[in-house]
Amino acid sequence: MAQTPQEFIQSSFSPIIATLCSSKVENIVSKNNLSFCELLQPFTCLDWEGQFREPGGSVCTVKNWKLIVRDVSWKPLQPTEARRQLNNAVLHNYDDKTITLDLEGHKFDVPHSTPWFEAWTETYFEVQFPSDHEFTKHFLSCIIVATTLDDNIVDTYNSLNQQYAQYQNVTPPKLPKWFNNGVLKSYLLLHDVSLVSKEKADASFDTLKQTFGAANCFMLAINSKSPIDIKVNDFWAPIIKRAPDTNSDISSSLTNLSTSPVDSQVTFNPPNIFISDEKQNTITSSVQHEGSHPLTTNENEVYDNANSLQTHSFSGSSESVYATGRALDNLTEVHGAALNNNDIEAIKRFLQEYASKALLPHLEKQIGQLTEMVANRKGVSRSLLSATKRWFTTGKSGSTTINNAVIYNTDCPELQLRRLGDLWFICGQWQKAFDAYHTAKREFYADSAWLCYAGALEMAAISAFMAGEANRKTYSYMEESIVTYLNTCRMIQYAVRATLLSAPCLVSSGLYGEAAKQLIRMTSEDSDLRSAMLLEQAAMCFLQGPGTKAMCRKYAFHMVLAGHRFSKAGQKKHAYRCYKQAYQVYAESGWRLATDHVQFALGRLAGALRLPRDAAHWLAAPLAPASHHHRHQQDAFLREFMLAHQQWVESSEEFRERLGALAVPLALRAGTAVSCAGVAPLGAPGRRAAAAPPRAPDDAHWRRLEEAVLHVARAAPPMIFKPTCDVYTAANDAHPVVPQGEPIQISIVLRNPLKVSLLLKDIEILWQFVPNVEDMDAMKDKVLNNEPLLAAGQTVESDLITSQKIKTFVLEGDCQKTLTFSIISLKTGQLNIHGLAYKLNNVAEDNDTEGGVTISGKIDLLAGADPPDKRLQIHVIPHAPCLQMTFSETNTNVISGELRTVDVEFRNVGPVALKNLHLAVSHPECMCIVNPEEKEENFKILYDEKYREQLTSQEERGGGRAAAAAARRARRLLAGAAPGACSRAALLLRPHARAPALYLLAYYETGVRERPYRLLRHVFRFKVTEAIEVVATPRRGLAVAGGDVIENLRLAVEVKNICNEKEEDVSVEVLEASLLSRQWKFVDLTAAIDGNDRLISRERVHYIFKAKRMTEEVPDERVEYSSLKLSKDDPESAVDVNVPPYSKFVTDFSPSIMDSIETNAENAEKRNTGLIRSMFVLRWKAYDKLNDTTAIGQHCVWLECFTRVISREREQLTTDPSSIQIEDFGKAKLHDIKEKNEKSNAVILKFEHSKNIDHNFKTRKLCLIPIVINIVNCYNVPVKVYIDITKQQNRESSSELGWAGALSCRLNGESKELGLNVSLEKFETRRVQVRALCAAPGTYPVGAAFTVTTTWGPDNQATTHFTNNTSLLVVKQVA
Repeated sequence: MAQTPQEFIQSSFSPIIATLCSSKVENIVSKNNLSFCELLQPFTCLDWEGQFREPGGSVCTVKNWKLIVRDVSWKPLQPTEARRQLNNAVLHNYDDKTITLDLEGHKFDVPHSTPWFEAWTETYFEVQFPSDHEFTKHFLSCIIVATTLDDNIVDTYNSLNQQYAQYQNVTPPKLPKWFNNGVLKSYLLLHDVSLVSKEKADASFDTLKQTFGAANCFMLAINSKSPIDIKVNDFWAPIIKRAPDTNSDISSSLTNLSTSPVDSQVTFNPPNIFISDEKQNTITSSVQHEGSHPLTTNENEVYDNANSLQTHSFSGSSESVYATGRALDNLTEVHGAALNNNDIEAIKRFLQEYASKALLPHLEKQIGQLTEMVANRKGVSRSLLSATKRWFTTGKSGSTTINNAVIYNTDCPELQLRRLGDLWFICGQWQKAFDAYHTAKREFYADSAWLCYAGALEMAAISAFMAGEANRKTYSYMEESIVTYLNTCRMIQYAVRATLLSAPCLVSSGLYGEAAKQLIRMTSEDSDLRSAMLLEQAAMCFLQGPGTKAMCRKYAFHMVLAGHRFSKAGQKKHAYRCYKQAYQVYAESGWRLATDHVQFALGRLAGALRLPRDAAHWLAAPLAPASHHHRHQQDAFLREFMLAHQQWVESSEEFRERLGALAVPLALRAGTAVSCAGVAPLGAPGRRAAAAPPRAPDDAHWRRLEEAVLHVARAAPPMIFKPTCDVYTAANDAHPVVPQGEPIQISIVLRNPLKVSLLLKDIEILWQFVPNVEDMDAMKDKVLNNEPLLAAGQTVESDLITSQKIKTFVLEGDCQKTLTFSIISLKTGQLNIHGLAYKLNNVAEDNDTEGGVTISGKIDLLAGADPPDKRLQIHVIPHAPCLQMTFSETNTNVISGELRTVDVEFRNVGPVALKNLHLAVSHPECMCIVNPEEKEENFKILYDEKYREQLTSQEERGGGRAAAAAARRARRLLAGAAPGACSRAALLLRPHARAPALYLLAYYETGVRERPYRLLRHVFRFKVTEAIEVVATPRRGLAVAGGDVIENLRLAVEVKNICNEKEEDVSVEVLEASLLSRQWKFVDLTAAIDGNDRLISRERVHYIFKAKRMTEEVPDERVEYSSLKLSKDDPESAVDVNVPPYSKFVTDFSPSIMDSIETNAENAEKRNTGLIRSMFVLRWKAYDKLNDTTAIGQHCVWLECFTRVISREREQLTTDPSSIQIEDFGKAKLHDIKEKNEKSNAVILKFEHSKNIDHNFKTRKLCLIPIVINIVNCYNVPVKVYIDITKQQNRESSSELGWAGALSCRLNGESKELGLNVSLEKFETRRVQVRALCAAPGTYPVGAAFTVTTTWGPDNQATTHFTNNTSLLVVKQVA
């Protein structure tokens, strides 16, 4: 139980009683395996309250006395043995009980108590040599003990009295040390009840009282136990301390050791100075022999006053005694075997009677004598030396570094005053003790007796605290005492003692910082155990204050220091405990370097304490990622971890059937992937296998392709679509499904967080196979889990699972790599992958495998997986077909629009036939599968995309569009393929800049319920270069042919070589131009250069193609084509556009597979509303001089309206600027202008009239001019046209024309405005004759005032102004 500071101080300064026993006493007591002092020791704490009268007459109370009983020949332990006792006190009082404190929002487990520190402190006080500058450790009295076995009891006591006189009068005096010359002498008669009758004992005791007086004589009866008495408790086991290699009676062996002459005076000498005195009653100090260690002992070593004042002691030694944990010998002894409860009570009664009837009256007498002596001699100079020093010394204690020699007689007033203070203190009269010490310290200060001065300050501070009157002033006394002991006297053992007494006083007063400061100051390199104890107590002070604020970081730092010093002192358990307490603070601090240091120290200590599991755990922590240590430090961490892990594996039974998880390398769980794509084809020259299954971000493309091919294969859209997965990654939440006998590719990403390389050997997958229920009995004797065999070091041979092993793999520092393993299941069931087994070697960089450490372990792929990782729970299903797809090699560098042909081979390598092989492509305008029997093309695809009318019903539109989109991208290739069958097809490619990646998906049915169909994927990735740009500008007009006015089309085409001449050297030759349309066809060409000329970089050529409208009907689902050969000498131009491969790519751009069907349909509706609706196709040939290659390609441009169109991705002009009036150009919006032009272009007007008219207005006021208006319907639908000829558009015009002829009102019949009403069929031309009237000569714009209203259908009507300023009429006046 922890003591209060008051209890601790009072027990540290208890009365010390000497015992002098006859030889027969030890014989009697030895029946109980005890010495006489040990017999009394458990009962020396007196539950008794005594009183005595002080010299002033008042009554003083003494309570809670604890007597210390020692043999008169007691000697302190030798330094080496003292250190051993201190180490054992710490070691054998280890206690790991903790309590939880909530500090600053964090919970810390701190020691519930510190019994090791209390035991160490108690032992430290016990092994100290009693000094002559203080008297609390001197004998106050002596009990002379004889037994009733002696025949002549008086002679026995007389003999013992003679020995006592020798102890007191030995010259020079060594041990024992007496309080003064008048110590109390008492007599005790020990009665052995089992050997001597009570009558003889009483007679002997009466003789004793008559001889020495009844007041000082006592009798104690022991060994009264009879066979019927119960066994008494062993009160002695917890407190008896004996050295393991010495006799219990150590003092008797030292009694006859030789001694050297020493005077009887106290001296305080500087080093290497010897002062002697002729007086018999003085004591002098000697010096240590030069060249000898202060702790060196030999067989003749003795203790004397000189040794007690050395500047060194056992506590200051740099020698550390390793605490082996050896138990003390007395732990197996039985004590008190001859005693009963009456004997125990008799011992207690004797000690109480002795204290009350003998010791306390003696102390009362001594106090009276000393008080009178001090009062009578106060103020008189005691010695010549002290009187001289009062005049000629400064008396400053802090500046000197040596012990000034001061000679005091044993009965001088200064020492008598100190004796008086010690007596008051022992009796518990704290205030009177403080007054005596305070007076004495002034006297010692005046005499520069620094050791005595420090002692008086120490006791004055303690007395004030015990009296309850401690303050800053009294605490400063203790501070000055410690500094004087340490710096002036160089007596570190007394400075340590004063610190141990001061710290509890400061802590109890809330001065935690001051207490920690004093404790830390006493740490040094010469004593690891003492430093560790004091640092730990300082850390506890930081945890308690200052005030209510806990200084957690200082607590942790000093705990680390304490743990380090505990480790150096050999106290591994305490070092481990300190580091663990410090780690609680550093664990979440983010201070990586400090945390790693603490964890590394914990690992080393756990290994030393034979805690291999904890050692491996702690040593693995510094290997975590984001470490700031340099490479060599990490290498040391790694080696220690590997050694600890190896020790753990060798010492633990749990690793007989499993492998231990290692800290490095790390497996990135998110990077784990399982591929179930089937058997990969063998490599062949000139062939390329289908690429590995894709991963994100391509998953969206594959999902849409799979949905489309399912729609086509099953002739209906899937009700609930769940995409098939062949590569299972972190984004999937499904169990992999694989047919038996097919390889499973497992990719694991390993990361090395260290800066040192790791060498991994014999890497293989850890698996567990769970067979189906019906196969359980047949597989009882099979190997279903390979980890137990690998843990036992055996070779795995299984007829169920075949797995791959990687012999050697080097993982460089601070990098990550992917390992891919192949594993095959030969039976159906479930295959669980739970780890990676390997051997780790730490010498990868030095390539010196002989000097390294190799350990076996695993990476647990399921650690921390919640819920379980489905990727590693593989379902094995029965045999299924497996398709392999290979392609002929093709260059990845292409020109945008280039045509490529790739040979595709399909082979079924599975043991089961496949059915319904379908192919789906992501870009139909870039990819197409063709059969050899396909000869000509009617461009049905173009018709469906551009000309087919949209469905009316919303459901029909949705379903029809989805089916059309699916059919556009997917088609059936084979009805089936037997096992081992092979088939070929041609794949046409036309990459362009908007689609550098082309996706190809193969679908086939398996006939297996668990996986009804399988997919095979491939991606063509090209580096596309844009070399050709086509700009097409259509313009329309009217021409007269055979007396009819017909509509024609002139297409201005600009072809430009846009390649970069610095990086590429590509020339372009135009081969053919084609027009695919249901309305127009090419009839003529005007070219600026010869057709065989090539365009080099940045050159361009212009063509003007003339087309006329087709009047004959074109069958549905057919698009006509017309071609003009631009290069007649090249054989590639001889092939028409309706023959593959050219006929397969007659679309400019298909909607992306990622767009929705509704969005694509809306875009198509907006796009297919123009007046031209034709596809312009330009075939070209490119020559790459750098690579010496030739490429054939074609560009397609869809012509909607009479607007400029560009064949590549850049901003397109949406209208012809020439159709906009100059004054409105800046105000017009592009969208409005486009709609205006499209509507006004529904009908074209052409005027036929004479340009010049001569008329005499004098004779005839009006001039009638015949004008023919040709009206052309440009729409493919009937229209009604009303031409308002009465309004004048230009208000500023001064000349006007009147009109006459077949005029009528508007179409609605309600307007009074006059004009022309004409109904036209689709593409019809009508001639209408009218007359213009003018009343004056001038120039008239014909038709400038026309407003044309066009109506088609029930709800469509457009009204626009017709401006034709080029049709001018000049009327002249003639005579």
